[in-house]
Amino acid sequence: MNFLLLQINDALFPIGNYTHSFGLESYVQLGKIKNKYEARDYLKAYLHTQVLYTDLLAIKLIIESHCLEEILEIESIIAAASVARQIRSAIQKLGARFIKTIDAMKLKESALFQSYTQASVHHIYAVAYGVFCTSYQLNDEECIKQYLYAQASHTLTNCVKLIPLAQSDGQEILASLHEELHILYQELKNLTKQDLCNNAIASEIKAMQHQYLPTRLYMS
Repeated sequence: MNFLLLQINDALFPIGNYTHSFGLESYVQLGKIKNKYEARDYLKAYLHTQVLYTDLLAIKLIIESHCLEEILEIESIIAAASVARQIRSAIQKLGARFIKTIDAMKLKESALFQSYTQASVHHIYAVAYGVFCTSYQLNDEECIKQYLYAQASHTLTNCVKLIPLAQSDGQEILASLHEELHILYQELKNLTKQDLCNNAIASEIKAMQHQYLPTRLYMS
């Protein structure tokens, strides 16, 4: 077990994840998600689209690449494909905070990670995470699986707050999706760069609508 990997995926790792719902708040306020069953359906769909085809695939491609030029190209594709302004801003803010927090940890310097932080103009979170993991030679499979679990847990926490649900309902949903997380990891193995950012349009639309909600708890 790698404690560094656990630390950077911990819910308390201070990158500001708790301030973003990535469009979920729009679904709830518009009455699309009202109970634990609809929350489970939403989470499953979110993991199979945005998380799989953008975040996880980017991490996978970065781990396979080790090439700064290709890493920056992947990041540029994600930035261009992030149509909703709040989402684009969110993933960049999270990335910048991730890099700042890593720097504060005073780890042994990595040439690739340092080169990335200096050359990148976007600092997108999933990309920064992927570069960090490969730079510090963390286990490839565990890097992806722990990121996947962290995103599932974070999104579910937002569901519990927004709908709202009982904490026990949230844990029930998360436990019911354990096998689904394994399936997602297997699906990821067959994806290539051509699949990058093959996202759900509905999520993008809800993210755009979020900035016009009369009241908001989250920044995205």
